[in-house]
Amino acid sequence: MTTTIRSARQAQLLASQELREAGRTWTEIGQVFQARYGVNARVALRLAHGWSQREAADRWTERWPDDPKTFKNISYWEQWPARTGYAPSLDVLARLAELYGCHVADLLSDYSDHRDVDPMFRARSDLEQVAAAVDPAYERANGSTASEVVAITPALSALVNSMEEADVHELARQTSAWIAQFDSVIDRRSLLLKLSFALAVAASTSLTTGAANLEYDPAAKASDLSGIWISRYTYYSSGRGQEFSDVHYVTIRHQDRQLVAGSLPHSTGSTLQLELTLEGITATGAWEEHTSPTGYYRGAVYRGAIQLLIAPSGGQMTGKWLGFGKNFQINNGEWEFVRETRSLSRQAIKAYSLKV
Repeated sequence: MTTTIRSARQAQLLASQELREAGRTWTEIGQVFQARYGVNARVALRLAHGWSQREAADRWTERWPDDPKTFKNISYWEQWPARTGYAPSLDVLARLAELYGCHVADLLSDYSDHRDVDPMFRARSDLEQVAAAVDPAYERANGSTASEVVAITPALSALVNSMEEADVHELARQTSAWIAQFDSVIDRRSLLLKLSFALAVAASTSLTTGAANLEYDPAAKASDLSGIWISRYTYYSSGRGQEFSDVHYVTIRHQDRQLVAGSLPHSTGSTLQLELTLEGITATGAWEEHTSPTGYYRGAVYRGAIQLLIAPSGGQMTGKWLGFGKNFQINNGEWEFVRETRSLSRQAIKAYSLKV
C-alpha cells in the first residue's frame, strides 16, 4: 500500500527511516538533509531524528534534569550565527552531539569552512565531485539525490578546463598529491599503474562508439603473449629482516585464454612455473617455485596465487603475488614480467638460459 504523505515532517521521518534501514549514520543522514532541505547542520541533525525543537529540548531535560532547556534554547542555537541566535558553548555542543549521536564537528560542518585553501583538500574534492557526476553508484553510496548531483556538473566542467590547460608535469603533481592522501597500507604505485593502463585503454577506444565498448569480453582473444620474458618479484625475508628480489627468464606459451610459463635454466638451480588465465587486461592464476638447493631456503617449495595487469602494448605485465610463509602467514609482493623476445626458437632459449 502506498503511504500518503501529508506533511513535510512526515516526509522527513520517512526519508530518515529509509536511510537508517540502508545503514546510514545520523551524521550521514544529517548531511543529506542539509543538502535536501537547505538547513544548517544543527537543524539537519535534529530533523534526522524526526524531532521538533520542543521534543529535542524535552529529551535534553530528560537526560540532564539539572540543566533543563526549552525549545527557545534549541531555536537560539540553531539560528546562530545569525544575529537572532546565540553561539552554543563547547559544553552545549558536546551534549547536543551526545543527544543526536554524532561528532561535535558535525554540528559545525557548515560554519567557517576554509578547507578549500588547502590544495590537498581541493584535489580530493575535485575527484569526489567527478566520481559523483559520472558514477551513479557513487551517488547512491554517498547519499546524494539525482537533483543534488546535477549541481556538481559545473565543478566537473571547471576541472576539465583546468586539466586541458595544465601540462603533463602539473597533472602528475596533482595526481601525486591526490594519491598521497590514501592510507599508507594501500599500494599506491600499483593503483596508479592500474589507472594508467585503464586510461591508455580508454584513449585507444573510439569515443564515438559509446562507453559500452570500453568493457571487455572475457572470452575475447588477446594478442599473442608468447615469448621469452624476464621475471622479477620482490619478497620480504623475516629471517634476514630485509626485502629481496629474484630474477628468472621464463618462456610463456599462449593458447586461447591460457598462459603457461616455465623458467629457463638458472645459475642457482631454482625453477619457477606459472599457469594463468586471461580475462580482459588481467592474468590470474597460480605459481610454484622450487628454490635453489644451495641457497638460503635450501630447495624449499613455495606456492601461491598471482594477478597481473597486461599493458596495452602487450610487452609488460605487472601485479601482485600471494603465498604462505614458513610460519603459515600470508606474504605478498610485487611481480613484473617484461618481454625480451617473441621468439621461442632453440637459439633464443639457449641464449637466455643461465643468463641469471
